[in-house]
Amino acid sequence: MSPMKATIVEKEISVQHNVRKEVNREFLTFSVENGWDDVKKFTKKVLEFEGRKFTFSGWNSDTNECFFSRSLTIEPKIAKIL
Repeated sequence: MSPMKATIVEKEISVQHNVRKEVNREFLTFSVENGWDDVKKFTKKVLEFEGRKFTFSGWNSDTNECFFSRSLTIEPKIAKIL
């Protein structure tokens, strides 16, 4: 049997997706190993998930998790940097 190969996909991260209809928002959550040193790299970024764009909404320093969110009804205002 030949060895299996895998390729790292650049600019992609593993996230958890959560919809909270009671607050009209959906969230992406992901772990940050190095706390704020990792989070600060994401604060001005936009994440695209299944064609929808999410903006930074905060982080939890106790659990080292970063949160991005978006409204369920209004698209975020985002400009492309050229």
